[in-house]
Amino acid sequence: QAGVLSFRVSGRDCEEIGEALGRAGVAVRAGLHCAPEAHASAGTLETGTVRLSVSAFNTTAEIDRAAEILARILRRR
Repeated sequence: QAGVLSFRVSGRDCEEIGEALGRAGVAVRAGLHCAPEAHASAGTLETGTVRLSVSAFNTTAEIDRAAEILARILRRR
């Protein structure tokens, strides 16, 4: 029921990805999100994650655009 997508990219810093998404206009949070126990159980306590929250007010085009921007960021090194 929650519109939250929390992800990490192997070999990439979540803060770096979060900052790049933010500069491109995609609002995300990166890090541990004040939930160390949840990260411990998910195996992301050492790395953190990037969290993208969506709702019924987001459009499909907005989601597609965020995915395109993320793909472009990940192609860069």
